Amino acid sequence: MFTLKQLEALYWVSTLGSFEAAGSYLNVTQSTISKRIGELEGKFPVPLFDRSSRQSILTSKGQDIRDIAEQMLRLNDRLTLTARTANAPPFRFRLGVTDLVALSWLPQLLATIMERYPGISLEPEIDLTSGLLERLNERRIDFVICPRLIQHPQFVNMPLGEIELVWMCSPKLYSGSAELSREDMLKFPLLIQSAGSMLRPILQDVIDNPRMPFTKTISCNNMAALAELAAHGLGITILPKAFFSRYVTDGRLRIIRSALRLPKLEYFITYRNDYNSLFFEEIAQLGIELCDFEHSLAATA
Repeated sequence: MFTLKQLEALYWVSTLGSFEAAGSYLNVTQSTISKRIGELEGKFPVPLFDRSSRQSILTSKGQDIRDIAEQMLRLNDRLTLTARTANAPPFRFRLGVTDLVALSWLPQLLATIMERYPGISLEPEIDLTSGLLERLNERRIDFVICPRLIQHPQFVNMPLGEIELVWMCSPKLYSGSAELSREDMLKFPLLIQSAGSMLRPILQDVIDNPRMPFTKTISCNNMAALAELAAHGLGITILPKAFFSRYVTDGRLRIIRSALRLPKLEYFITYRNDYNSLFFEEIAQLGIELCDFEHSLAATA
């Protein structure tokens, strides 16, 4: 008789490329994966893996079995969700977000997930967009919320909405009485997120344009830190208007009226559709309901 654990081992070895990676992902030893693969191969007259290669490459028969295994694992996901109760066994959910999500509505999202799925084991990660998407591609996390999406059939992208970006600086640098020209803006140091951050790709024409040589550039990979640097008068920066409106209200920052127009920042939820897809869809819908970038944790601290 075939078991789901055997089929699961075959699927993840072929997907991740090695017995070691599959064991790490499934939280079992490499020898356990080898045992399950051996048991599965023993039921067929031909090998399922090409042993002449260093990599774990499926034979033609192995690919056929993998396709069937994928279908069975998806059906098992559907059964698990259908049978879920408050006493369901725990499983890991690895969620990746940017700092803007972490500093606003992530706590409410995690609290709601734990309330709905009491047995779940949450593993949130906070990082730059590039790092999150890289780990999602490598299956080291399951689900990300960030300003970029992955255009590939294996991924589902759900839009969360747009965020208005504005130029900001300390009132020490700008009185707010007039619109600043391109030449006026270039006189100030530029405070901007590091390469790989969520803002760099969409702001490339503004901050990575050789025809716009700012006097000095200070890079930082944390948006809250950029706001603090700008509030101390170290330069001008680009921030989400709603999220940092409290700085404007407190008189620590001022919105710059500028001829340098900025695009809007669009956020997405992205996850794979080849495993736990129904559960991920439920969490995505929950994220859409709870999304609130105007709420700042620091404002309520």
